[in-house]
Amino acid sequence: MSIANETVLVLSPNEYWVLQAELNVKSEKEAARYGGALFDLNDEYRYVAQKSEDNRYVVIAYNPTELSQRLIAASATSIKKMAFAQWVFDDITRPVKLPSGKYLTLIDGIVMEIDSTYIDTNGSIKLSDALSTPRLFLKTVGIEGMVPSEVTTKTLRNTLIVLLIFLGNLLAIGIVGYQENRILEEKTSMILSSSKLPETSFEREALIDSLKKKEKKQLHIREVSKEISLLAIEGKIITPPPPALPSLPPVIPPSADGVVLIPGSKPGEANRLIVDNTPSIPSIELHGEGIRELSYDGNGIYMVIDADDANARNSLKNTIMNRFKHAQINEHNTQIEVRLK
Repeated sequence: MSIANETVLVLSPNEYWVLQAELNVKSEKEAARYGGALFDLNDEYRYVAQKSEDNRYVVIAYNPTELSQRLIAASATSIKKMAFAQWVFDDITRPVKLPSGKYLTLIDGIVMEIDSTYIDTNGSIKLSDALSTPRLFLKTVGIEGMVPSEVTTKTLRNTLIVLLIFLGNLLAIGIVGYQENRILEEKTSMILSSSKLPETSFEREALIDSLKKKEKKQLHIREVSKEISLLAIEGKIITPPPPALPSLPPVIPPSADGVVLIPGSKPGEANRLIVDNTPSIPSIELHGEGIRELSYDGNGIYMVIDADDANARNSLKNTIMNRFKHAQINEHNTQIEVRLK
């Protein structure tokens, strides 16, 4: 049938399921959600509803897969919507005769297709006359996605554009990849040339493997050194009080040069000088806390840390054990020896 300059395909009652239900909902959309509970059908079915009275709805169940075959058989490219006979003939007052010889009739608000044996066909009308009745509005369902859409020139053009863009991207990726491979090959060739080894020799493979191991070891040493730099080791210098100066014999007044030896010095003793009547004493030996020694022997890092405070030593040992899993720690008096691999 045609309505509002659109062609609508009307489905017979044999192509869907229908029932009336009393539902306490506010809209037809909400009523359709109860379709799965009202019908004992599989998951392929969809549901629509139409309000007939207050809190009373006519719910229809249809299978899009089955209807798609029906729509393809109609082969009418102008059809964009479909309607159920329940919606088209829900207000008929006389039976509608179908081309098959059966009749559409309204029984308790449900449009049914029935044989003439079971109804009074007097006063019936033809299907064409029933469909020609003017209608201002008809509830319909779109058929998008139920049948293959017609391939148009615009669709082909857009598809071609997308394919060309995709092909261009693949080509660009291929060119960039080829250039990068060429650069890597050139660098590899330069390394092989500098190594003065045949490309197929075992020595070349051993050299490459050795370089990789050396690089890995250097990276590990840098990481360990960074962790060591983050240790909270406070360095400080402890200066003991200076020793008392020995009593000095009388000295000879300085010469014109201002420097003289102290009389009474014995062989083997440290030389002491008087500069401008001021004695010079040996340098005082200093003692401090912090990292005393830090070295790398090719296999690991060796470190000696001075810490006079016992609590500080214990805290430092715990910190080192937490940060370095394979640390070996030995304690000697106020010193901590640490070996890190």
